Amino acid sequence: MVITWWNGLCMVAFFNVCLLFFAYLIYRKKKSDMTAEMKTIRSWQVILATIYTLGCGFRSILPRGDLRRIVLVDSWISSVVIGRTVATIAELSFVAQWSFILYEAGKNTGNKTIQVLAKIPFPMIVIAEMFSWYACTTTNYIGSAIEESLWAIAAAITVYGFYLARSYYEKEQRRFLNQGILAGILYCIYMVFVDVPAYISKWLASEATGRSYKTVSDGFSEVCTQWTQTRTYVDWQYEMIWMSLYFSIAVWMSIYLINSPKLDKNLTYKEQ
Repeated sequence: MVITWWNGLCMVAFFNVCLLFFAYLIYRKKKSDMTAEMKTIRSWQVILATIYTLGCGFRSILPRGDLRRIVLVDSWISSVVIGRTVATIAELSFVAQWSFILYEAGKNTGNKTIQVLAKIPFPMIVIAEMFSWYACTTTNYIGSAIEESLWAIAAAITVYGFYLARSYYEKEQRRFLNQGILAGILYCIYMVFVDVPAYISKWLASEATGRSYKTVSDGFSEVCTQWTQTRTYVDWQYEMIWMSLYFSIAVWMSIYLINSPKLDKNLTYKEQ
């Protein structure tokens, strides 16, 4: 079952690269109708979506479980330190896309609150990534719980920004913002009621057994040199759920942002 799932991930990764290529072709056709500022913003969306898509593709082909040091492919390129580095770069690229969309909305509506909100998600996820590295080096699940909590907060901030922006727009722009609000709310629900509690439960279980954690320096040395290959379902059952969703739906959202409705169009009014 694990191998079937893995083959599916690899197929999705290939599909995502093809989807990215077609999205880029569409973007090139639309460039001539964009203002100079919009071209700059959307060119960044292309770059960031490419990084995120390729990063998730790498992680699909070489899955790993950071804290348990498990891999599907027994190779140095599957090591936690490489996988975590790729994940960090990809995830920062994804959240930067959120910030650019908020910036686009804030700039074109003139809403100062949205403009402030646009500056929050990226530094917040930089902190989240630090906790992720803390968790994967020390094997302390509390780091993962904090990381995922920060992701949920960043998503909630983005949803609030979309909510503030939607009243300024009509037609496809408003529909796009409504879709973003719905997707963000569903993501927050999943994080608050499924993902974060799962990590907290693992942390509490570790605390109950009096588990001792590694130091960051010792843990970093370990993630560079130690991993265990396993293809047993019980070892991968939780990763199979979140990776399947994350490496498909999240990537499609990232690619969609390249050609999402331009937020300098169909404004009903603008703050002066």
